[in-house]
Amino acid sequence: MQRHGWSTARAGNEAPGRDRIPVRPVARAPWRVLPRVLSRVLSRVLSRVLACLLACVAAWVLTLPQAMPVAAQPGQSQPDQIQLAPVRGARPDATGLVFVAQQYPPFNYMERTDTGEQLAGPMPEIISMACRRMGVGCTFRLLPWARAQQEVRNGAADGIFTIGHVPERETWLHFCPPLVRAEYGFFVRMENPLRYVTPRDMAGYRVGVYGPSLTADILNQLARQVPMTVDVAPDNDSGFLKLAQGRIDAVFSNRENGLAIIAQLRIANLRYAGWHNRLDYTIAFSRHAAPEAVAAFEAALRDLHREGELQRCLARYGLQSAYPEADGDRKRGRPQGGLPGIFVPMADFAAGPASGGDAGRTVGITPGTPTD
Repeated sequence: MQRHGWSTARAGNEAPGRDRIPVRPVARAPWRVLPRVLSRVLSRVLSRVLACLLACVAAWVLTLPQAMPVAAQPGQSQPDQIQLAPVRGARPDATGLVFVAQQYPPFNYMERTDTGEQLAGPMPEIISMACRRMGVGCTFRLLPWARAQQEVRNGAADGIFTIGHVPERETWLHFCPPLVRAEYGFFVRMENPLRYVTPRDMAGYRVGVYGPSLTADILNQLARQVPMTVDVAPDNDSGFLKLAQGRIDAVFSNRENGLAIIAQLRIANLRYAGWHNRLDYTIAFSRHAAPEAVAAFEAALRDLHREGELQRCLARYGLQSAYPEADGDRKRGRPQGGLPGIFVPMADFAAGPASGGDAGRTVGITPGTPTD
């Protein structure tokens, strides 16, 4: 029976009809219940936090770049000392050198083989030969260009290639002597009769370029002299695809890289209209790299040049060596002829352009965001 909120249950030993003494319900003390509640809440929160952390770690591992083995020369097996970097920013060992690069055919590019993928091209081959002469291992990592530069800046990698020598980079890079001759110019559609001679020829054009990059910096300075529209693309392929479809009027690019892209994309309606300026490419080392290792690497390059190995390697790819014949000749690839920021061998002007045009049209630049 219930009276005023009191319970009146019968006791087992009481006679029927008699009421037991009302007893107030027993409530649990708060200090006994609270620990159990907190334990359950903390358990759920910790399990969710742990699950999120595991998901983040898994996603981070999937984004890690894989180190690429160097391409062996025809008829040769992969050298034993070439190692793979197992994790991001890891150094293979105390005696190995880590080099970073971007996809930039024909100088360095990813190549599929029966055993997987490897970094191929003349620059990885030259580095491999130099490392073998030094008796050390070398590791190649293919990265986006901005990230490759950052890894060299902070010392996670020893060297970077293929790269042009500009003064702004000397604060964080040590440049080897120039290795390969290169030029920048304009590509157009086959039906366009343009034969590029002077910047005036590009007036009114909509020109595509990869950027941000040193190539884009050169074109942007040119656009300040001649009225043209600069169309910047985030990768090298996009501009050539747009040009092939008639969406832009021209593409400004490294000549060898442009021809390689056209061949890879199997584009048949584009041609090279002429060169604008020339810039030699090389290999550069981080300021964090050991000076004795850099000196030994440059000594190996000199030996390769003296023995003709450097020239033969480049010739297999249809490229020309830019290595100085003497210490005082084009030393370190520094700018000549009063052109700020761009190294232009004066012998090139005397020889004349490879694909039409005349001398004296090269402009010096002061790059704002040099990335290639």
